[in-house]
Amino acid sequence: MADQEVKVPGKSRKHIILSIGMIAIGIGFVIMLRKGLDLNPNQIPSALLNKPALDFKAEWLQGRQYMNETNEEYFDLKDFKGQGLILNFWASWCYSCRAEAHDFERFWKAYQDNGVKVVGVAIQDTPEDARRFAAQYGKTYILGLDTDGSAAINYGVTGVPETFVINSEGMILHKEAGPVSEAKLQEFAAMLNQPQ
Repeated sequence: MADQEVKVPGKSRKHIILSIGMIAIGIGFVIMLRKGLDLNPNQIPSALLNKPALDFKAEWLQGRQYMNETNEEYFDLKDFKGQGLILNFWASWCYSCRAEAHDFERFWKAYQDNGVKVVGVAIQDTPEDARRFAAQYGKTYILGLDTDGSAAINYGVTGVPETFVINSEGMILHKEAGPVSEAKLQEFAAMLNQPQ
């Protein structure tokens, strides 16, 4: 009789409740992890989506010939009023910006007469380095330099490249973080051509 184990009902019940709780936490963690893995890291939510685009000012680097009337020193958002705009923040020191440079140029050549403007704004850069990069990668579209950093701040740019799709009414339709392909740029053009 002395060798028999005595069961205490309260401890068993606590063990079962604790086990069920741990399993529920584990399932919740797996669900959260799975949901996180399904997210596209290039599609970062932005508080600016479906809101009016904020004005910006960029010192001219090139592309003035694509504008009807403009300031000699800089361009700003108002210069593109009534036009679809793909606004790309980039830098000459950015490795990922090299990956998308030729795609942007091919897209620009194909769409420049279709009411879509491509505008690149270099951030944290010098005019000389930005122009050298543009020449090296054959960029011919509108390029400017965010000399005081305010454009990047207004758009909440956290890294380059980042691209914004702005419709002809001046509303931000989409933000893409990371390099974009020509196929992705064509998707952006389709967004701009949809009735708003």
